[in-house]
Amino acid sequence: MTRTLLVLRHAKSSWGNPRLRDFDRPLNERGRAAAALMGRTIAQRRLSPDLVLCSPAARARETLRIAAARFPNTPEIRFVESIYSARVPDLHREIRGQAGDVARLMIVGHNPAFHALANALAASGAGGHRHALARKFPTAALAVIDFDFSYWREMAPGTGTLREFMTPRALLGAGDN
Repeated sequence: MTRTLLVLRHAKSSWGNPRLRDFDRPLNERGRAAAALMGRTIAQRRLSPDLVLCSPAARARETLRIAAARFPNTPEIRFVESIYSARVPDLHREIRGQAGDVARLMIVGHNPAFHALANALAASGAGGHRHALARKFPTAALAVIDFDFSYWREMAPGTGTLREFMTPRALLGAGDN
């Protein structure tokens, strides 16, 4: 059975209020537009998740709220404190701990861990997507990684196939972000 992991980095955040903690920074206008674009793209490509694990940081929550409003279904959403400052092993643990009935899982959070995670999992896939992913994981980017196993606990580095790597800029026809 195929499992699909959607790795969505939060959209562009605002640095307009220097008194806000990093955790509390909201999206800026560009970020809100990018989150909506990614949500529409996820829906159009029939990638809507069954379950979302999201960082509780304001910019991640807002990215998810805007994107998920475009999904045809309402996924289960869990805010997971450890995703905010996660390292790759922490993310592996969260993903591997999910139930077998979750066919499509989305995680929403932050770099550098999201970039490292997607690169570590996707051992194969279309060369152009893998090259773009290897270079950088911009804000609001989405990596779609397929796995050929029945249970998330079977996930390990190098077991995934990168189906797509999308950035708002590439979707709008302006190249890479």
